Amino acid sequence: MNKKNKEDVTFTALLDIIAPSAVEFGTKNVIFGEVMGRVIAVVDYPPKVGTAWLARIANMPGVICSIHISPTDPSELIQSINKSIGELLGRLNQGGNALLMQRTEQQYKDATELLKKIDREQQNVFYFACILMILGSDLQSLDRKTREVESALAASGMRGRILLFRQEDGTIAAGPYCMLPDDIFQVCARNMPSETVAASFPFTSSGINDGSGVILGRDKKGGITLVDFWKRGGDRTNSNVTVLGKPGMGKSTAIKKIITNEYAQGTKIIAIDPEREYKDLCNNLNGSWVDCGGGIKGRINPLQARVVPLDDEEEKEYSLYPKDIQTKGALALHVQTLRTFFKLYLKGLSDIELAILEEELELLYKKFGITWNTNIADVYNDKWPHIGDLYEQISPKKNDSDYKKLVLLLRRAAIGADSSLWAGHTTVEINSDFIVLDIHSLQESDDVVKRAQYFNILSWAWNEISRDRTQKVFLPVDECYLLADPETPQALQFLRNVSKRIRKYNGGLMPITQNVVDFLDPAVRRHGQALLDNPCYKIIMGQGEKDLEALTKLMNLSEAEVELLSRGKRGEALFVAGTKRIHCVIELTDFEIEIFGGAGGK
Repeated sequence: MNKKNKEDVTFTALLDIIAPSAVEFGTKNVIFGEVMGRVIAVVDYPPKVGTAWLARIANMPGVICSIHISPTDPSELIQSINKSIGELLGRLNQGGNALLMQRTEQQYKDATELLKKIDREQQNVFYFACILMILGSDLQSLDRKTREVESALAASGMRGRILLFRQEDGTIAAGPYCMLPDDIFQVCARNMPSETVAASFPFTSSGINDGSGVILGRDKKGGITLVDFWKRGGDRTNSNVTVLGKPGMGKSTAIKKIITNEYAQGTKIIAIDPEREYKDLCNNLNGSWVDCGGGIKGRINPLQARVVPLDDEEEKEYSLYPKDIQTKGALALHVQTLRTFFKLYLKGLSDIELAILEEELELLYKKFGITWNTNIADVYNDKWPHIGDLYEQISPKKNDSDYKKLVLLLRRAAIGADSSLWAGHTTVEINSDFIVLDIHSLQESDDVVKRAQYFNILSWAWNEISRDRTQKVFLPVDECYLLADPETPQALQFLRNVSKRIRKYNGGLMPITQNVVDFLDPAVRRHGQALLDNPCYKIIMGQGEKDLEALTKLMNLSEAEVELLSRGKRGEALFVAGTKRIHCVIELTDFEIEIFGGAGGK
């Protein structure tokens, strides 16, 4: 056998391996061996499109997307558009059916806009054809998949047409042959300016590269994911990052990667850590680790007035603080914050008992020489009253029926089991820009204690952020579902206000939680959903069934995104930056693995 014959045998064998056993073309189906297919041509497009406007369709599982682009003759195109504009204008002048007039007017606007882009902006125009091949294991699954694709097209403002009696030519157009038969071209080719073509898939669907920031990893196609969380403009209006995912998906690792790299670039970090996942990292970076679960040097006095996050002007309907209180001073605002603190801690107090408690607080502050007009910055830590002082003031009244329950409930915070948390002056001292506020010691405590201390720490952290508007700061709040208390929605509202206002202080909030549904309880949804909607950046990892169902409705997830989150592969996430969404694989360097420590997993 000569050399040529050997090559022919080899080539034929390769074709036998990759080719289907049989191909049959039907009226609207194609059969490739054991697989069925159907070719659809996209024939209508929306008048206006955004970035990666075709990506949602092209990324659907079981769909092959083929794009054909060819240049047009500018002179012929201009003549054709001028003729069309004249005809459309004539129809508009004649009047007639209202629906027909509305469609004609839209066509007229589209034609004049296209002419403007060609004439004034000197944009090139191309013939654009999009062919979709839908695959299914049998006719039933193929029909179901076709309906899903048609629904997705309609939701994106597009319309597809099944190529009846043209499935063979459609298969050629959908295949990797760079061929578009003339009859398919006549059906679906449309004129598009270069900016619209460039904004389609796949030209804008590669990894995110801001040129600076944090390298999170790569997208599923190997493109780099380099994100600058401080980038502003367009669809990025804040630096907030929501992190969601069930246990074991790598949430803590993703956060550690972000805050470590941000800290290296000069960003201040204040992290609230209920699970002791950041202690090793803090120590390795010579940060300030503070035991706020009862440690002697980790006490934060809740009665010490601090700056609080006010509502935005446009949200007075849901204001946490009445307008007259907002103008009264820092102490008055802090008393409102104390209402939330005591509602979290002293469950079951009546309105009368809460009113008595607030009156006693006012008397206590006056006893210490602090009034509504006092500048809180001038009062040192040891000059503020604490819960021990409050208990000492009201305990003589324990025989009064209105005071009896209040005295009993306050006792454990003043001289009982919880006294190490709050019965004393603030002892937290910070000497680093990497701060971890740890409440792991409260794991076995009641939920009321954990929630109250979490809220107390959060208000202290906000006070630290508000001191300096010039320094960038990230505030990761891990396990923030602890604040999602339907009986005290004000706690979550406080966190929502932080989310709304932190950008004005050159900061970014990072709410981290396992279950989305915790924030969507009807009692807290108004505030909880804002923590999911407001951040421009989202890192969403593997989800449970109920959480995935809620997220799908909330974020209008595509089928590919649902599949990614339901599969729940460790270290993989749906990463959202503004309106852009990518499948991100988070990657760690050897140095990062070393300094992260073992807590929380890697």
